[in-house]
Amino acid sequence: MKKQAWRVLFFATPVHRDQGAHMARIRLAGGIALLAVTASACGLGNDDRPSGAGDGGGHLVYAEHLPPVAAWALESNDAFTLTRAGCLEPLVQSELDGSLSEKLATSWEQVEPTAWEFQLREDVQFQDGTPMDADAVVGALTHVLEAKTPARSFNAEVISGVEAVDESTIRIETKQPDVLLAYRMASPNTGILAPKAYEGEQIDIEGTCTGPFEVVEENSQQSLTLERNETYWGGTPALATAEIRFIVDGEVRATQLQAGEVDIAPYLPVAHLTQLEGNDDLAVTTTEQPRTTAMMLNNSRPPFDDPLVRQAIQRAIDTQAIADSIYEGVMSPAIGPFAPDQPWAPQDVSPVSPDLDEARRLLDEAGVDPSALSFQLMAYVSRPEFPDVAAVIQDQLGQLGIEVKIRSGDAATFEPEWLAGDYDAALLSRGYLLDVGDPAGYLAADYTCAGSYNVAHYCDEETDTQVNQALQNENQGARYETYRSLAQKLQSEAVNVFLVHESGVVGATTSVENFEQHPLNFYVFTKDLDVS
Repeated sequence: MKKQAWRVLFFATPVHRDQGAHMARIRLAGGIALLAVTASACGLGNDDRPSGAGDGGGHLVYAEHLPPVAAWALESNDAFTLTRAGCLEPLVQSELDGSLSEKLATSWEQVEPTAWEFQLREDVQFQDGTPMDADAVVGALTHVLEAKTPARSFNAEVISGVEAVDESTIRIETKQPDVLLAYRMASPNTGILAPKAYEGEQIDIEGTCTGPFEVVEENSQQSLTLERNETYWGGTPALATAEIRFIVDGEVRATQLQAGEVDIAPYLPVAHLTQLEGNDDLAVTTTEQPRTTAMMLNNSRPPFDDPLVRQAIQRAIDTQAIADSIYEGVMSPAIGPFAPDQPWAPQDVSPVSPDLDEARRLLDEAGVDPSALSFQLMAYVSRPEFPDVAAVIQDQLGQLGIEVKIRSGDAATFEPEWLAGDYDAALLSRGYLLDVGDPAGYLAADYTCAGSYNVAHYCDEETDTQVNQALQNENQGARYETYRSLAQKLQSEAVNVFLVHESGVVGATTSVENFEQHPLNFYVFTKDLDVS
């Protein structure tokens, strides 16, 4: 059997693990890596699956780790799932090197300090045959803007309004100068659906997208059935049909990949790496991502409203041990919110060293008896390692006499409690380029007083001022210096306990062609995705 071939472009440097020929680890040095899968001489097959249309188009099954939880409301994370499905498209595309390119818009310009204009791609039709014109785009974006639960990247705190200039031009007004608006328009939350999608009580995704694939059937919380969009503006898609299976459990995703029941599976448990690497029918790749796992601390109520208590917790947790034991060295201990190889990360900084004596001293200074300290730690199961991480934290803090009660469940169930401030602590995997392709978006959403995703419920006037100034600063170097300073502040104040900088483990059968692993996991079902 011919082995899997990988091409690494842009800023990526491959580092191969000893255990397997099909495993590559990609380090992102301030850029994004592109992994392009080429066909092998043989691969897994499933004769029971449809082979596609009569023109020879194939069929592919993808294991999606996030099922829809908000009836496809585009202000929610459901938009990201719908974008990966090749259905929903935004105006701007986030490329694999972090740059922006044309999607449903062909150009954009900041015409005034608080106004941008976007020129729309002509002759694009929604899958129901209606035209994608300025009125349709304005309607779609206004629907998101008026959502009760705002999108992190595009909301009324940032955007004043959207209007049509002419049939193919829209104008977006911002409340203050925002040099990053084009990055906001690459977020899946700003994807465009046909007017028909918004007519019912919930979003209708069948026939209302512009992408290379159309949703033709939804089996609630189980799967989506896709067919190629024969009239796609970007050309005819290679695949004829596809299925997306919603599989929250990482162990199940790994098992189905090994059995050949799915063709692509993301966020695989690191505990399965050796076994997966030994399978010649699979290509398994680990890519460092702009994403950090943290133990979020509710700064708005005791005991974590006291920075001394937060710092004590931080000093009692051994992040190197977590990286080595739970993540088997695939992930690295965190130095703060940003990975050290990012151009805006603090330089020459090491992870916090565990020191139980110092932790006891800090608690004593705070007037807190560790044996009287008890809190609940939430760990959601769609991240397969989180229950084990929680158990390690429970043990490490137990050495101080602190009681940690673990609560496992679904992220969708936990999130309303986080946002309402009705929790103590929670494990959270958060991408710092996910909402806006610049850290200012993450900092504004997560660490300003009125931030739309301020799970920590952290509020500091100076931080607000610095973030707002960064959003208006066209000087990239100056913005990066601000991010560096804020990262050091968040770490030194132990606003949260940043645990590990993440790597995403994704597996694909060697029959998969032209699969490009996007570091932000925006796109899967592209026009060129295929199976041999």
